[in-house]
Formats: sequence, C-alpha cells, structure tokens
Amino acid sequence: MPSVAFESQVVPQAGSEDAPVWPQSVVTVVGNPRAGSRTAAAAASVAELLASELGTPYRIDELIDLVTFAPAIFQGDDHAELQNAIDLVSSASVIVVATPVYKGSYTGLLKSFLDVLRPSALAGSVVVPVTVSAAPSHKLLADQHLRPVLAELGASVPVPGVILEERDLEDLQVVLSSWIRANAGIIQATTIALQPVAEPTPAR
Repeated sequence: MPSVAFESQVVPQAGSEDAPVWPQSVVTVVGNPRAGSRTAAAAASVAELLASELGTPYRIDELIDLVTFAPAIFQGDDHAELQNAIDLVSSASVIVVATPVYKGSYTGLLKSFLDVLRPSALAGSVVVPVTVSAAPSHKLLADQHLRPVLAELGASVPVPGVILEERDLEDLQVVLSSWIRANAGIIQATTIALQPVAEPTPAR
C-alpha cells in the first residue's frame, strides 16, 4: 500500500442523495509487455491513492496485467482470464489504464486488448490514462493517441492523464499527490453523474 495517506475531501455524506451506489469499483489495466513492470507498480499506486482519496464506497477490484494472458488476446482465444478481464473493465466505475511509451505511442498489447472489447464497452466508466516515458520529448504522445480510442469505446476521460517520466518513478508518491488532489473531485463527480437513474416505481 502507498505510504501517503489523504483525508478525503470529496466524498458525500452517508445518506446523501449524491452518494454513489455501492460498490464503485476501481480496476487497473496494464499494457506493458513485461510482467511485473514499473508501469504496473505506478498504475497500482495511482489506483490505490485515488481510491483512498475518494473514500468509501470506492474499492479496488483488481490489477489486470495483460502480459499474463497475451497469447489469448492476440489469438482471440476463448480464455477464462481474458473473459474475466473483459467483464471487469466493462463493469468498472473507474479504470486506470497504464502503458509505457513505445515508438511514440501506447503498446500494441494494450491496443489489442482494447480491440477485443465490444463497442461502447467502457460507457459509464471514467478512465484515467497513465503513461511512462523514457524521454521528455515523447511523454505526451501515448496519452494523445490513447484518448480517441477510449472515447470510441464510450469512456469518459474528464481529467488530464498521469504523465510520468522514468525519473518520476523514484519519488512517485510525491509526484502523484498534487495530481490526486487536483483531480479526485472531478473523477468522483463524473462517476456519480454516470450512474444509471433508477426507474420510478409505478403507482398501484
């Protein structure tokens, strides 16, 4: 768990009409083709700190490291782990999508996973892009290329992505603290706005 703790400033009071319905799930997707990558560690920190700042009823469901079932993604297999990942992201309230910057864009592994999702699979979800680059000159490219694909799948991306350079990973929680404080309220407000409205009970 991250060592930096935040007192939530944005969570509605219990019983409030604006309080999110339990559960609001935070799912993390990592598109680095190396298992146990620093990209995965950074994404986990973003998800944990964000869920902590949002408070109850936001909970972390799972970190999906796509490399662990990459053959199924590329071959289109009916694979249990792939189907579980699809189900998780299709029902998540908040999705942290992380990728290193490869050849000036996000990875083919992440693109292949997004390609297997059904149209509008991310409708109703807020997505937070996280990118990690080796060179400052490339650090914005993956985020810029990823956002149109997320929008095509119906996702809401209401805040700036978490744009990291490799040197930021050495003191990651300090780097993330200002981002979390600036954007957690917007993320929560958007998830509340995207909740389905209950149908009124017909009068008898």
